[in-house]
Amino acid sequence: MHKYRQFIKVYPGCTKEQARLSRYCTMKVGGPADLLVEANTPDELISAVKLSRKLGIRYFVLAGGSNIIFDDRGFRGLVIRYLADQVILDPIRKVVEVGAGCRLSKLVKQLADKNFGGIDFLANIPGSVGGAVVGNAGCYGQDVSHVLKDATIFNVKTSRTLVLPPQQLGFTYRNSKLKQKPHLLVLSARLKVNPDRRQRILKVIEKERQLRWVKHPHAPSVGSFFKNPPGIAAWKLIDAAGMRGVTLGGARVSAKHSNHLINYRRAKAKDILKLAAKVRSAVRAKTGVVLEPEARFISETGAIT
Repeated sequence: MHKYRQFIKVYPGCTKEQARLSRYCTMKVGGPADLLVEANTPDELISAVKLSRKLGIRYFVLAGGSNIIFDDRGFRGLVIRYLADQVILDPIRKVVEVGAGCRLSKLVKQLADKNFGGIDFLANIPGSVGGAVVGNAGCYGQDVSHVLKDATIFNVKTSRTLVLPPQQLGFTYRNSKLKQKPHLLVLSARLKVNPDRRQRILKVIEKERQLRWVKHPHAPSVGSFFKNPPGIAAWKLIDAAGMRGVTLGGARVSAKHSNHLINYRRAKAKDILKLAAKVRSAVRAKTGVVLEPEARFISETGAIT
């Protein structure tokens, strides 16, 4: 299309056409995007978004891809991979500023090398800082809202860059107002950290990694598929409904951890979605509880569900 040619002219050499989205998400499903470009700095991200809007190109900003399921038909428009991963530690103020594209595991290990911790619980969560802020990622009673000092946000509608404290981000369990407002893009975040010993941090991380290795499946997945309802783990409800190990197409409810829906045999996105619907229906029929997915499905036309 003519507007795509115009975009490629501005970003020659770094724009891919018909890029398979299964390569960029942990579930390993999804068809081709018309265009895919990588943005390594906040300015590059903002410029790509502004140009796509000017040309009338639909766009989607992708971070770590750990909580995303792309349509089998792909995405009709531009996918922007945001890879800004700078890590700037202020040891006096005990704050680290980090690009939204930085992997959580990389961030925690870099801080450990400088004898700083306080965000160790994020080390084994797949994905990036930006996605963790949007989804208020966490485990073992801790989440991003507990350690976030502020986030730098670009408002696509107003073209303004804002620095917002956690009180203005509407954090709830595995959620934030950013999740409902895709025009608010996380550029970077400042997290509160504490002095700690490198060896202690790495020991905690390794112990958690080994525990996850034993408990969690090793096949492609988004991690925990459903949010835990108040007072009970989602996997217990899934087990009660007899869904552990159930297969549909190439998708399966993991026999290791039933709140993990896995791509065990070249699954399609439609297999994952149908299996998720089957699990929700079975749990509701058995327990009366309606499970809410953590993962988001991105349709061919950009609708987010």
